[in-house]
Amino acid sequence: MHGSPAFRPPTLAGVFGSKMVSIALAVAAIAALAGCSQTNLTTEDAYKIGCPAIDATVASGSVANEVAVTTLKEVRDRSHPSKDTKKWLDAAIALLTSDHPTHTSKQAKKLIIRGCKENGYPLQNLH
Repeated sequence: MHGSPAFRPPTLAGVFGSKMVSIALAVAAIAALAGCSQTNLTTEDAYKIGCPAIDATVASGSVANEVAVTTLKEVRDRSHPSKDTKKWLDAAIALLTSDHPTHTSKQAKKLIIRGCKENGYPLQNLH
């Protein structure tokens, strides 16, 4: 057909919106990282898993993936984090398990944002 436009199959971003694709990718990354042996988790893993989970949770407004929360609790309880990292973990777990993650206190948001940024994971959705 000469004058008709070429068929283009729909993309995930076109069907679900780019924000939903970002959330899906973050959840997949969290599941992959958290699937590793939990006995070998480090405080670096907390940021690697927690920061994308926080971004996805804030973007979607829903409670985070249970695997991410469980992993952060494992790091907090078994990996002997520093005092500052433990504060970050507590704030991150509270946000991720909240029914209203966008209503997190300014102080907790600031702590979470700073922790993620300092560890190479600047947040896109938590302000």
